[in-house]
Amino acid sequence: MKWYNYVFCFLAGVFLIHLVPHVLNGLSLKNVIGATVSLVGGCLFLWAGKFSFKKPWTIVLLLIGLATPLVFVAVHPHHTH
Repeated sequence: MKWYNYVFCFLAGVFLIHLVPHVLNGLSLKNVIGATVSLVGGCLFLWAGKFSFKKPWTIVLLLIGLATPLVFVAVHPHHTH
């Protein structure tokens, strides 16, 4: 596999984790559009990255992509005043 396939697997995880807040915030036009963009983008990145459960590095990079936004939010919490 080429190096960019691994980058695409990482980005797929980043896109797919963004489904969670859109789904949890209910049905509004903003959330439906956001969830659709995240799902389609994540699936396209999985396809472009040639993701396979038979390739351990693609799984690892997908999981790292899923975890990266969570770690960022934990380190830099959003304070609303």
